[in-house]
Amino acid sequence: MQLSTIEEIYHAWNEVNRVITSDTRKDINGSLFFCLSGEKFNANTFAQKAIDLGAAYVVTNNSDIQNEKVLLVDDPNLTLGQLASHHAAKMKARLICVGGSNGKTTTKELINVVLSNQFNVKYTLGNFNNHIGVPLTLLSISEDTDIGIIETGTNHPGEMKYLCDLFNPDSGIITNIGKEHLEGFGDLESVAKEESEVYLKLQQLQGLAFVNLDDTWLGNMSKRLSQKITYSILSATADIYLRPIEEMPHLKFEVFIHQESKGIFQAKLGGKFNLYNICAAIAASIKYNVNWESTINSIVNFESNNNRSQWVVFGNKKVFLDAYNANPSSVAVGLESFSTIKGSKAVILGDMLELGQHSQQEHVEIFELAVKLNFEEFFICGPEFCLANNTYPFKFDSAATLLAWLDTHPIESEYIYVKGSRGMKMETVLEHFKL
Repeated sequence: MQLSTIEEIYHAWNEVNRVITSDTRKDINGSLFFCLSGEKFNANTFAQKAIDLGAAYVVTNNSDIQNEKVLLVDDPNLTLGQLASHHAAKMKARLICVGGSNGKTTTKELINVVLSNQFNVKYTLGNFNNHIGVPLTLLSISEDTDIGIIETGTNHPGEMKYLCDLFNPDSGIITNIGKEHLEGFGDLESVAKEESEVYLKLQQLQGLAFVNLDDTWLGNMSKRLSQKITYSILSATADIYLRPIEEMPHLKFEVFIHQESKGIFQAKLGGKFNLYNICAAIAASIKYNVNWESTINSIVNFESNNNRSQWVVFGNKKVFLDAYNANPSSVAVGLESFSTIKGSKAVILGDMLELGQHSQQEHVEIFELAVKLNFEEFFICGPEFCLANNTYPFKFDSAATLLAWLDTHPIESEYIYVKGSRGMKMETVLEHFKL
């Protein structure tokens, strides 16, 4: 049986009205089924089942199945990327690449609300930004899409280059360089090298970069870029300068574009770190010539959700929920911003995962920072925090254990900050405030 070409697979995909599936537990009837594989699964073993369940075509490397519905390939995972790349190249949509250590999803969503005022936009849903998510986002782009916003994430060397090579962005951003996935990268320099693939791709294509000048790594890495819009909350000489006035509970700031003040505004977002995400959205509006009034209105009315920089109010308690992900860089800036609130404050921190050999030291340093900031109430959750601070009285092995303790020791502070890595499920602590 011969290997199928990308053109043959592309034709099959169009034939089934561009419906792709990859899970036999869901309705796959009439779809193009990809037998994807990962560390803990291999859907190629379900190729025959997919046919039996009514898939119109099955992309697999299982050569034992002799059926006209089989599209045989060497690696279905790579084929999905090749199909997406093939499709994106045929579309007229201009593409924006969003990479970086922290803030990618909020940046992407802010850019989307700004550009959607004027364009038909498709963008990465959630944080579906890996070797499966990026191809599926590219495949969602249609003939009437004007702009595609593609979030790219990485947790090991080489992944960012693979993702960037799938499409040709005409603009892009690296939000920052932070202590992400140190278990896979080892050190900050390796993180920077990995994320730099975004700039290398833009340089190759003569695309435009939105550059955060306050990040030393990015300031140095962007020097060779011929086209860029710079932004800062520290330097008034940047193309876009946001002067912070208040950080919490909501951002208040003055906007300068090319040293000209556009006015003072208040957003629904909190945390000085979100000013950088707002800068990126303004940069995108400049690049794509979006009206200023609609741009700033979209930004100030933007409300985050999905456990990211999200204010949740329970009576007289106001919870700043930022528990979708966490690494030492994002936790440190989050704590510092939260400390500026006028009022009583409680902090609940869950473990920061995927730090490898750096884990204990990073948890110690974050703990010491939180103690130094002198919050009225401070709780730590998870084995990593407990190991790093084993004599601290308010430590709990999980969010569930803390939740049980809070039943008899309710939090008294007016403002509560909840932060932790996705695996810690720190948002479950909110059940305490619903009582």
